[in-house]
Amino acid sequence: MAAVSPPSALPPTAGTSAARSLRFWGVLLLVMFILTSAVGGSLALESTYLVVTLASHVGLALVTVGIAGYATSSVGRSYRAVPRGFAGLAALAALGATIAGAVFLLGGGSSSALDAMEGLAGLGILSSLVLIVTGGETGKLASAAGPG
Repeated sequence: MAAVSPPSALPPTAGTSAARSLRFWGVLLLVMFILTSAVGGSLALESTYLVVTLASHVGLALVTVGIAGYATSSVGRSYRAVPRGFAGLAALAALGATIAGAVFLLGGGSSSALDAMEGLAGLGILSSLVLIVTGGETGKLASAAGPG
């Protein structure tokens, strides 16, 4: 007699399909942009930059760039132009904010680099929010909307 597994409330691909959703990556990007901005804000309150805070800020920024790049290049391929475009915009905002941060750090605290970093982080947050709204199953291409 064969063993019967108990019925599951979730479909068999629920865990894996969620990770392939741009909505999932949009939420992750939103969290990363907010965390990076919060650590950056704490840097602004310090009279001298603590190494651990600065390293955390740089590390979070680089991870955000990596996540945004992955969401754009790998996950976003099966989506329509709008969600794919906002994933790309979030990736460009993360990369631009990281470059502006490097200019700020190495360029002696330029106020225009700080403004660019803050503005691009805000653009990344907005892009992530739109990605959350448009990155669900309805945003997928018809040929890629199959099971799995």
